[in-house]
Amino acid sequence: ARGYEQELSNGKHLRQAYFYDGDKTADEHAAADPRMRLWDLTNDDNSIPSHASTIGDPTKEMFQEPNLKYRADDEQRTLMSGQVLLRGLFGPELAATGDDETAVIKLHTADYTVDVLTLNGKVCPRVEELRNEAYESDEYKSWVQSSIEAKTTKSLMKDEMGIDEVPEVILDCMMTTICTDRNLPDALNDYDGTGGGNFEVVADFAVNNFTFPYKYNGGAYSKLGMGPLWLEIMSNILQIVDANHHPTSSSGMPPPKLALFSGHDTTLMPILATLGEQVWSGKQWSPYASMLQIEIHEVLDNDQRYPSGYAFRLIYNGNVLTSKMDECSAAELCDVQVLVKQVMSFASEYEDVNCATKVQPTGESKMGEMKDVTVNLLSTPGGALTMLALVVFSMALGSVATYFIMRRRLRREYKYADTLTLAELSMSALDDDENDISGDVDRSRIESAVSSGIGLDENTIDENSLI
Repeated sequence: ARGYEQELSNGKHLRQAYFYDGDKTADEHAAADPRMRLWDLTNDDNSIPSHASTIGDPTKEMFQEPNLKYRADDEQRTLMSGQVLLRGLFGPELAATGDDETAVIKLHTADYTVDVLTLNGKVCPRVEELRNEAYESDEYKSWVQSSIEAKTTKSLMKDEMGIDEVPEVILDCMMTTICTDRNLPDALNDYDGTGGGNFEVVADFAVNNFTFPYKYNGGAYSKLGMGPLWLEIMSNILQIVDANHHPTSSSGMPPPKLALFSGHDTTLMPILATLGEQVWSGKQWSPYASMLQIEIHEVLDNDQRYPSGYAFRLIYNGNVLTSKMDECSAAELCDVQVLVKQVMSFASEYEDVNCATKVQPTGESKMGEMKDVTVNLLSTPGGALTMLALVVFSMALGSVATYFIMRRRLRREYKYADTLTLAELSMSALDDDENDISGDVDRSRIESAVSSGIGLDENTIDENSLI
């Protein structure tokens, strides 16, 4: 319930920031400033005058494309977070339609196993390799083995909880326990928000340990992993700020007024890590219902601070971070080309970069990859049926191949000296009168029917060597 209210509040905050509704818009709301309005509800078509290329479509509902573009991955919690936020943002307009068919917001998503809203080492193996390189680095080993933070945490876990190593999942375990009002172990049950307790000591270590790869080596891991997502984000922005080189999309739609991406904490943190050394410390976990906003402003006067004619503002959970980016001044706005230069050097589809690992896969890693592929297949809709069909097909193909291979082998190995068939050989060993095995069988005829060297001795025929 608390998460629902948080996301609903996010939607309402966005509405207050970008929707102007005349007297209903309080003076303290950002939309009271004409420069902040995406939609003016006092106009019949909700439009905002602009010197830029066409953005959105005033003939469409505010929540329909191309006015809004909604993107989320296929996790249920992510979809619901976005849906609740959109209710807070467009609630009155959705209710006013009175038509369930009209009040529909198009969702852009992908299969979770191949989506790019998180760092996907399954699709791009080099991403996972960069993460491993960070944990194998001298910098990480020095910190995890020698830092006061690490020593304090390990000592606490061993002395108070009897655990030699800090479990990788301890942060999720602690946070889900405390956030659902369940009892923590006594040694960790001292959180009061003031800092310094065992809970925060362990939580801080776990956060730093998890996020270490995000900023290591200039954020290489984050940049490669978030490259495809940044390409999606920038495709909307470039159609506005550089329309001559980036015309409308292949669908013919103009760029959206608002593009909403619903992801995870593990989406926001690497995104922040790609924006420069000072933007994010790497030591703070993104809280639930966090929100990162990138505003694009058209500069109407000839302000020399914004030579491109466009500026951007970066806001994270209500705090303006623009000035923390390299080449940006202390002002809240910065020329948009700084943003373009920062991210377009690595914004790319996985197919367009070198995703191959630099380490030759071992037999063990190949087996692990095969296992991952199988698990991913079974987790997709219809995956179990597909797997069953592959097994049946493989069995049938194997049976046919085995039949023809054995048939060819038998024909090659067994050459007969006369016209006796195997059936005639077996029948010739029967005594018609006694109806029993005859001791007078002409062994020379049998011996001549079997090629030499396959197990025939003086007394017996080795049946195994005939197979």
